[in-house]
Amino acid sequence: MGHSRKYKFAFDDFKAEHFLHKNVNVLRKLQVGTLVKVRNKDEYKENWKELRVPIIYIQLIAQLLAEDFHGDYNDGHEALRRQSYARRVLDEVGKEFMKYFKEWNRTRNFAGIRFRVLNPILQRYLRGVPDAYTPVVCAAISGADAPTIREVTEFYLSKDPVDLTAVSLYHRNLLYIPESRWHLAILMGKADLKDASHFDKVRINHDNIMEALAADDGSSTAPGEESELVKVEVRAIFDEGLQYFFRVQLRRVVRILRCFTSHQLTLCFCSLSLFAKSRPSW
Repeated sequence: MGHSRKYKFAFDDFKAEHFLHKNVNVLRKLQVGTLVKVRNKDEYKENWKELRVPIIYIQLIAQLLAEDFHGDYNDGHEALRRQSYARRVLDEVGKEFMKYFKEWNRTRNFAGIRFRVLNPILQRYLRGVPDAYTPVVCAAISGADAPTIREVTEFYLSKDPVDLTAVSLYHRNLLYIPESRWHLAILMGKADLKDASHFDKVRINHDNIMEALAADDGSSTAPGEESELVKVEVRAIFDEGLQYFFRVQLRRVVRILRCFTSHQLTLCFCSLSLFAKSRPSW
């Protein structure tokens, strides 16, 4: 399962308040380092290069680094699979960074930097599609049929994933991306990076959400910023301690439930009570 990471990454602390930042094309400093052999010597030194890149890339790199680290403390199949995946992606990110560094640095158009390695992942996240299961990705692109070149092109190239005017779509569809939600809980101080139980809890919640999505007629749980939260999603939010982050969606649920049955009103006011006690820890 293991795969050594060839590159090192450094950036200013990425905090919960930076997650899915609302401003468009916010830039953050990214440093990438690798070992290079010292000329005429039997020794190596670290070679670092630095650029400013759109903040959404920092968020994704931070998530992948967290998954890599977590795999050292969780020997579960999914954690080790994600660790291996994260390391391979990070290797490719480092390779791309070094390859295009001179060109990106020369043009000085840092807001225009686009990572070919990371963009497909962001395109999937934007649409609420987990990024490492081929059958799920294919189904999201073309349903039961094999994807055509036209459909794949439309899926991956019709939107700019770095254009954060789509942040509300990223925000809503986060409920279908367990790895990012797990990372957010760590940033918010709701879970420890080494804690296998929280990682496993998020995976279970994801399975429950996907079951509800498969059983639904598409009117309520279909990915998209306009769709309302359903009970299984609300449970996952509270179970993972993400009430504050999803406060806008939770308030919308509360408004809708006010006109329904007493059982639903009970859920409504329980949610309100829990939300009132929830305050950001960052």
